[in-house]
Amino acid sequence: MSRLEERLRDAYRGAADSVRPETVRDLGEPTAARPHRTRPASRRWRTLAPLAAAAAITVIVVLATVVLPHASRPGQDQDRPASAPAAAPKYLIADTGRSPLEVRDAATGALVATVTLPTEPGSQAPTANAAADGRTYVGSVATADGYHYLVSLYRLHDCRSWVYQFQLNARGQPSAVKPLAALPTIGSELGDLTLSGDGQMIAYNTSACTGSAPQPFHVAVTDISTGQTKRWTTLAAGSLSLTANGSTLYYVDNVSTSMVRSMPTSAAPGPAADRSRTAVQAATFGPADQVPFAAISPDGSTLYFATFTQGPSGPGLGQVRALNLATGRSRVVYAPAGRQALITADPAVRNVLLQIQQPGMSLRLASLDLTTGHVTDLPSGWLGPVGAVITW
Repeated sequence: MSRLEERLRDAYRGAADSVRPETVRDLGEPTAARPHRTRPASRRWRTLAPLAAAAAITVIVVLATVVLPHASRPGQDQDRPASAPAAAPKYLIADTGRSPLEVRDAATGALVATVTLPTEPGSQAPTANAAADGRTYVGSVATADGYHYLVSLYRLHDCRSWVYQFQLNARGQPSAVKPLAALPTIGSELGDLTLSGDGQMIAYNTSACTGSAPQPFHVAVTDISTGQTKRWTTLAAGSLSLTANGSTLYYVDNVSTSMVRSMPTSAAPGPAADRSRTAVQAATFGPADQVPFAAISPDGSTLYFATFTQGPSGPGLGQVRALNLATGRSRVVYAPAGRQALITADPAVRNVLLQIQQPGMSLRLASLDLTTGHVTDLPSGWLGPVGAVITW
């Protein structure tokens, strides 16, 4: 069984076990701390859906929305369009968990280019590794503008992660893949990468690798300009999102009850729960509800999230909701939300991508405009029968 198959199997079991009858309580009833888990369930909700491993794909939808000031390689940004295109994504980057990444045309699904990643981090070219599980896996990919990308890679046998960077030009052709100087390596498994809108702050979580010595879970931020890193301990954190200036971090917490928390990135190190406040609780909408996805608008005024009800036969189709943080009121933007681990926002948090199961039919891939609630269908034949894990 491959590493990807093991992760997907564990994710399915974790999702099925995440809500038990004895944990469902009244809104006013105090909660007890959940025992420490080897794998945080909240992280599974976002990154490892209950998919068949052979068809599981991570996809990054390239949406050219804003042009940010970044250092560029000669010949790369000269091909960038002068203005942002329409809302439809131009490229997809498909990730099977290993090198290479695939750059695909969003309109046709055609292969445009591939991005070769180091198979043994620390070297600039792929090399063979003869260790029992010396393979290198893709943790996650993130972008702030649809051109400049970060990708985390990890290796199990020494439980270490690396962060690399690359960019695409207007024709979807990639640059060389280079190490990120601000965060070259870390001694744990790094996932849920996200970037602030200005491209200067990255957030992520870390956990022990399967089979490695136990270590605390953390949620962390790193300033790309200075390399300064701050981290906070947590039992579980997933679906991370930063405001445009990187001042506030939002994350999903499914430790004892499902909720979204917010925390200033200037907070002192320590327990994340002590440094953050609750933005929304899933129990507000139903005692068995879960929140697998959350994204904050760049200006920090609106929190978009999805809720799902965990029933006897599994999670329902859910709703995408918008919470006005000034008034505390939320509204339904669209339902059904599709598969709960397969929801992702574009870099500007103007749209979310949904994969909706249609009875007797293949998955429907849909782009939801968060302002209007309008849904645009996208080509979905390349997804396969079980969909894809997507980062937009």
